[in-house]
Amino acid sequence: MITPAFIFTVFMLTLGPVRTVPAFFAMTRDAAPATMRALALKGTATATAISLVIALVMTGVAASWRVSPDDLRLAGGILLFAASREAIGQFSRPAAAPQPAMPPAHPAVTPLAIPTIVTPWGVTAILFFADLAFGDSLMLATVIGILLLVMLLNLIGMMLARQIISRLGTMTFQVLGWIFAVLQAGLAVDAVVSSLRNRALFHPV
Repeated sequence: MITPAFIFTVFMLTLGPVRTVPAFFAMTRDAAPATMRALALKGTATATAISLVIALVMTGVAASWRVSPDDLRLAGGILLFAASREAIGQFSRPAAAPQPAMPPAHPAVTPLAIPTIVTPWGVTAILFFADLAFGDSLMLATVIGILLLVMLLNLIGMMLARQIISRLGTMTFQVLGWIFAVLQAGLAVDAVVSSLRNRALFHPV
């Protein structure tokens, strides 16, 4: 049974502010407050628009390609596990020195909206829940509503990023990120096993 609480949990793990806030803080560390707020608004608007297109349009494309919910669950599980493994590995090794790079031409689009807010595994989560809600207007409204709520939480987190980081510190977010990575790994394994079970390829003893 897919409940709103489960949808919210998955969206928070894959699209939520735990990853967004420290990344946005690093992006805007030396920016003026007005610039920071403008970037947060533009980035959130862009990420929200992309997420809605994925939920309302790309679900039909996936269906036309005969991509089933179990296919999306399996793909999401693989992507999520790979991301979790990388996050856990980063916590256990020293950070590499930052490399100088050209400033992005459209930072609100990339790297903020994609891939900081809308992650690849977040895309599969949106497609999965939107596909399950196909033909059920109430469930689709629930999915869209929770998606918008998570985007709002991202916006609030980015607007208050400096205050949050100054009070909690970056180490707190690193620890939270590590814990979330472990939870994501468990969610990824569950997604893969559930998909294989539904395809009658895996039968637990």
